[in-house]
Amino acid sequence: MRASLVSAVLSSLLLLAGNPGLADNDPAAVKGGASASAEGPTSVTPPSTSAPTALPPASAEGDPKSVATPIPTQSPTPSAAPTAITETAVAPTETPALEPHKRPVPEGYAAAAELFKLHKFPQAQKEFEKIVASGTADVNTHLCLAHCFLQQKIYSKAIKEFDWLGKYAKNSMTLQKSCEHTARSLRNAMKGVCPANCIKGNDPRWTLKAGHKVIQYPHNGGGVDTFTPEQIGQLMVFEHGNAIVKGTCPVCEGTTEIPVLKDGGPMPRI
Repeated sequence: MRASLVSAVLSSLLLLAGNPGLADNDPAAVKGGASASAEGPTSVTPPSTSAPTALPPASAEGDPKSVATPIPTQSPTPSAAPTAITETAVAPTETPALEPHKRPVPEGYAAAAELFKLHKFPQAQKEFEKIVASGTADVNTHLCLAHCFLQQKIYSKAIKEFDWLGKYAKNSMTLQKSCEHTARSLRNAMKGVCPANCIKGNDPRWTLKAGHKVIQYPHNGGGVDTFTPEQIGQLMVFEHGNAIVKGTCPVCEGTTEIPVLKDGGPMPRI
């Protein structure tokens, strides 16, 4: 029996010498993990090909709160305030508006003029007024609008347009004078004053000469032509540059007055 015990002890020593993991009490060896460790891990995660984000090292204490936030290479904040740009910007200058007689044909004029040619004066008037309201109206626009009012017997509005033409139709002195005359004649007619060029008592051209009231015009070739109050109601005309009378005015029949013209009334002689 003593020989059996000696044999068992020897066998145990031989077993320990052949397997040192058992001597270290390695749990993995006990579970047979030594063979698995020798073969290596079954799978390996490859390294990322993208550039890693640079992070500062953790603190010695390992406190995550003490880890500094990475500083980006470019600041997302706008580099300049909009107000600074506004202050340095140069304000655009407005192009001065052209004078009416220099303006190009305005948009819509052709269609309005076509209505005027067809004697559709109310419709043409509205179209011309739209052009005037747009601020692009030229001299022809106002001239057509004036005649639209005149043909519709809206004399009060026609006067305003002819007054405008007398002031701004600078492309034609003849047109200016004609429009001034038309405006004056219509205005006088609406006051009951004869629109014809007859000698009138309230004519501003009366002057005193040697104590007498007279109207004088230079005579072509020298001297003056003189008119007296006795010729009031006579029609005055100019021939060869000289002022002469042609008898009693056919418009007012020498009274220098006519019935007061009102909008819608019969067309006066102009």
